[in-house]
Formats: sequence, C-alpha cells, structure tokens
Amino acid sequence: MKLASAIEDFIQYKQALGNLYIGSANILKAFVRKTGNLELEALTSAHCQAFLPVKSGTVTSFWFQKYATLDRFFRYATERGYIQHRVLPTSMPERPPRFVPYIYSTDDIRRLLAVPDSHYPRTYPLSPDTMRTFLLVLYGTGLRVGEVGRLTHAEADLRNGTLLIRETKFGKSRLVPIGKDLVSILRLYRMRHRPGVGYQRPPTLLATKIGMMIRNDHADHAFEWLRREAGVLRFDSARYQPRLHDFRHTFAVTRLLTWYRQGKDVQRMLPLLSTYLGHCGVEETSVYLQMTRELLQEANCCFERYAFAEVQNG
Repeated sequence: MKLASAIEDFIQYKQALGNLYIGSANILKAFVRKTGNLELEALTSAHCQAFLPVKSGTVTSFWFQKYATLDRFFRYATERGYIQHRVLPTSMPERPPRFVPYIYSTDDIRRLLAVPDSHYPRTYPLSPDTMRTFLLVLYGTGLRVGEVGRLTHAEADLRNGTLLIRETKFGKSRLVPIGKDLVSILRLYRMRHRPGVGYQRPPTLLATKIGMMIRNDHADHAFEWLRREAGVLRFDSARYQPRLHDFRHTFAVTRLLTWYRQGKDVQRMLPLLSTYLGHCGVEETSVYLQMTRELLQEANCCFERYAFAEVQNG
C-alpha cells in the first residue's frame, strides 16, 4: 500500500471519531512530501530520521508532536497489516523544559485595559474598543482566540446570556453561558459599533477596523504590542512572553481557585469545566491547570479542613 493512501485512510478514520484532526493531518502530509509516496514496506528508519532531525542533541516540543503523530499512524498501519517492520527511531532525545503558561493577575488586566486610545498606532488592525472587548471576552469565558474571532452576531444571544460556539477543535458545538457583566459589555460594544445608514454590519460580533473577521495573527500581533505598552512582561526563564492563549489557562486556574474558596468539591466540578472549555475529557483540561501559589494554598487549606474533620470525627 502506498504511503499517501494509508495516511488518507488514517486521517478519515480519526475524523470519523469526531476529531477535526487538522494539525496532525498537516504533519502526516508533510511527511509524505518529504519522503515521497513510497510503498509502506519500502520505508526505513532513515526516512523518519530525515523528517525528525536532531541537531546537537536539542529538539523542540514540535519534534515530539511530530514523533507522536507518526507513532500513532504507524501503530494504525501495523494493526491493519499495511506494514510489518518498525521504522520510527527507538532512541529519544531529551525533552525540552516543560512549557509554563502565564497566569494573568487582575493588575495585569487593568494595565492592559488602561492603555490610552491615543497610544494605539494607526496601523493597529483593531480599534482600542475592540481590543479591550476582545480581551474581556477571553478573560471572562476562557474561549480559544479563534472561537472569539469567529463569533457571529447570531451566535451571541445576549438576551439569554449564551454564546454558541460552533464546531471547533474537537468537531463539537457547545453553548457557553456568560455572566451579566460580560453581557453588558457586549451590548454596549454592539451599540457603539452599530453601522450607519447604508452600511452593512460586519459578519462577526468583533471585527477589525475595516469590518473583517479577526484572524489569529491579527490578534496575536496586536496583543504583542499592547502587552509591551502596558508593561505586562515575564522575567522568568520561560521561552515565551505572555500570550493571548494564556487567557484560557488563566480562566481555568481562576475558576478552580474560586471553587476551592467556595468550598466546592473540585473533583466533581472538573468535568463541568472540561465541558465548558470544549474538551473531550478531564485529561485535556488538566493541561490548563497550572499550579500557582494561590491555588496550592487553597488546596492545602481544603486538605487541612478535611483532615481536621476526620480527626474530630475519629
């Protein structure tokens, strides 16, 4: 069987399970381009090593992502008898340091929102009002950047306080309830950006200055300038400065912290958080639960209350 045909079968199999499988599919297609459309039995470890080069013993997280994608594909091909021999290298390089997301403080948010309109460059694709609203939606919902950018007027039901997020990363749609404060912010934004007579309303709720959907690269480049202007920086050894995607991490950690402080059974609440974030299970959500000092303190207090109660009852 040819490599391209086997990969196409595998992609269709993954998508039939409800996974959009876009990023991994692109990796597999890149492997075909690099290797050529060979017969599977003609593949050797040299082909994989050429696709997974290791220079000076250092690799990135993307190297491991590519390796894992190929590993899943070859397991699939082996189970179906398409290939009989192992071609992936067995020795693994050292993993890079674990990525640590940035958790925004309330002071960070205030500084980002407080940058004056007059400081925004003319070339900035988003108006100051749009950028602030964009950040508040991310902060208040934990949505992905692309989910906020694609949100249409029809999908934002402000009367009932829900956002309809259609077929995203895992091919699922979901209703995301939002609080009264965010509903008010979006209502005011919609009023301020109501089109004049003879002008069409942009297709998305939040849009660029020229009425286009906010793409991820628009938002990322705009935010890179804004966080520098606001002085929201990290000085630890992390590889990245604060990112827009870190608002999703911040939302998850903040929600967990709030539940601890309210005395909720956090283990029982985690599946709800997973559903809200659009994950298939708690394992995917756990990636977002960075253990901050505040979260650790609340977890310790929760354990102490439990242990003290056990001692008293004993």
